[in-house]
Amino acid sequence: MTRTSVTTPGGTTTVLHVFGVMDRGGAELCFVDLLRRFDPDRVRFVFVTLTGRPGALAGEIASLGGSVRACRLGPGFPVRFLRLLRELRPDVVHSHVATFSGVILLFARAVGVRRRVAHLHSTNDRHGQSLRGRAQRRVLRRLIDWLATDIIAVAEGVMTGMWRADWQRDRRCRVLYNGLDFTAFARAIEAAETPAAVPAETPAAVPAEIARAPRSIVHVGRPHPVKNRSGAVEVLTALHQAGVPARLRIVGREDPRESADLRRRAERGGVTHALELAGESFDVPGVLVAADLMLLTSHHEGLPTVVLEARAVGTPVLAPDLPGVVEIAGLLGGVTTVPQGAAPEVWAAAAAGLLTTTPTPRERRRALREFGSSPFVMERWHRELSRVWEQ
Repeated sequence: MTRTSVTTPGGTTTVLHVFGVMDRGGAELCFVDLLRRFDPDRVRFVFVTLTGRPGALAGEIASLGGSVRACRLGPGFPVRFLRLLRELRPDVVHSHVATFSGVILLFARAVGVRRRVAHLHSTNDRHGQSLRGRAQRRVLRRLIDWLATDIIAVAEGVMTGMWRADWQRDRRCRVLYNGLDFTAFARAIEAAETPAAVPAETPAAVPAEIARAPRSIVHVGRPHPVKNRSGAVEVLTALHQAGVPARLRIVGREDPRESADLRRRAERGGVTHALELAGESFDVPGVLVAADLMLLTSHHEGLPTVVLEARAVGTPVLAPDLPGVVEIAGLLGGVTTVPQGAAPEVWAAAAAGLLTTTPTPRERRRALREFGSSPFVMERWHRELSRVWEQ
């Protein structure tokens, strides 16, 4: 892999990224992968986390030449953050914390940072629809409008929902789809092609004796209410009630209280034997290749990385018709959507139809080739973000 530079002649460019915490999430992992593409002697990535803890990715970031600085939100945050900005003297402040980016960019402007980027990753922020929440959102959006030199969204639906419908009239606004380095996905497909695997020439239709065996469904996501992991258990229950044998593997960091709730739901639905809480995985491509179907049950998403990852290895996706999912479906095949808020029985009917076939190695290789010509590749994302920082 060739490492490139984004720098002024004779110097190092410091790009300061602001996240909540650098745990294993879609956007966080994408930017760690992006860090691999830059020469750390020419471009320095500093990740500032607002929760007060560096996160699970801090060690990997350090090994790649970046750093993580915790700056917890609280009464003393303005003083601490301004002190940090004066210490680091970044050339670019790139904020990833929804509408709170307005506050981050205000401090960046105060210390003279010339390139100030607000990056929108989701169709939802944490302010809610109360009178106070709407007022906070209005003020923060005005700060972004006043202070941002660039406004980036991961999908058109995010830009429209979180910014404004006429965003194309503002030259600061652009939609940049997150990019994936799909080398690991090619390796996962190759590793799955063992002599015991289904030959590439085998038709996609599953024989009756195989169809009666449990089919493998995977859900990948962190333990947060917005990810709605309990919804995946409800779909599993509805599948079994409809006579469709399936197993559900939930992959992602576990929260003891949520895990207990998931197990109670599975017990009530009679599917305890078919549920696996697998915990966090560092081999998501391998997890997805091993699945017959990837299930996304989130209430809100921007551009869900796991949908891109599933399609890179040819695993079918069943997801709600969120704006970012619909955009992906329009550019890549293999994504089936159901209406937001649909009953588990509706999900189960759609899943049952998808589980009548299984991807062959040939189909997975073809999906990877198609992904390589899509707008979701790392090379394109790397090039476009570099242009933003160079301006």
